[in-house]
Amino acid sequence: MQREDGIEESPIIAVYQALQAMQPRWYVEIGRPRGPGWMTGTDLQMASAGPLHALLLRIGDRLHTADRRTIAAAFALRYGWSAGMAIAPYMLRHCVPTITLDNVSFKFHDNTLFERVALHRPTGVMLRQGGEVPHPLVHWLPNHHALLGWLRQSLVQQAQPIVETLYEWSRFSIKGLWGMITSSWGSQFMQICGEIDEQKSGLSYALPFFAGNDLVSEMQPQFYPVTYNHVTHIYHRRATCCRYYLLPQGQYCASCPLVSQEERLQRNHVWMQHLVEPAASL
Repeated sequence: MQREDGIEESPIIAVYQALQAMQPRWYVEIGRPRGPGWMTGTDLQMASAGPLHALLLRIGDRLHTADRRTIAAAFALRYGWSAGMAIAPYMLRHCVPTITLDNVSFKFHDNTLFERVALHRPTGVMLRQGGEVPHPLVHWLPNHHALLGWLRQSLVQQAQPIVETLYEWSRFSIKGLWGMITSSWGSQFMQICGEIDEQKSGLSYALPFFAGNDLVSEMQPQFYPVTYNHVTHIYHRRATCCRYYLLPQGQYCASCPLVSQEERLQRNHVWMQHLVEPAASL
């Protein structure tokens, strides 16, 4: 069965509608998007020409650098944020959509930051719930362990060719690129939990997700809690440096592995004070 717009009815559409009702920023467009700023997932497999090449050049212009390694690191961080399209439905609705590069499109803002993602065809996997009936667009999984494995495999397989093309274009190390992407993935777990509960709840999702013996596990961020005024947030130390400090206007990020843990915690506490005290005064 199809809707009036030609998109097939699917339980996954209802999942995304529920997520958008919880947090409008979790909006995922269903169908092939039209309009400026969009690029297909397969566009991200070529960095020497085409839409990805144009975006990389814009990132370089905004950062005031022609250094390809720095540009590639910046894009990898931006791209990593798109994983929320799979992480949020996994965490909150026991669902993982089909996010192969031929089934997704990405939109990046004029400022080059990640903006939105589209799911072309609403297929995927879900945990079978009591009373659920079979659906041709959904594959039912038996347990949470299988669902977690599907999420991890889906994200890694989507990112793999993008990492390879960025490496070929920039010669920024494969490990370094994975360190950027896993940093953004880890942040997604914490921020999604922070919207509905406490950020520290995200650790129960992130730590099993990153467990393993592959590059994703090796280059995962190291998480730690910071508490201010009885509010606890989860921060992390990235596995690799994004090279932003090398730019004339740059500095070390608080998550940079080149920063001492003492300085990192000090900067985290300053940021926590900025976040918590205005909220306490409302």
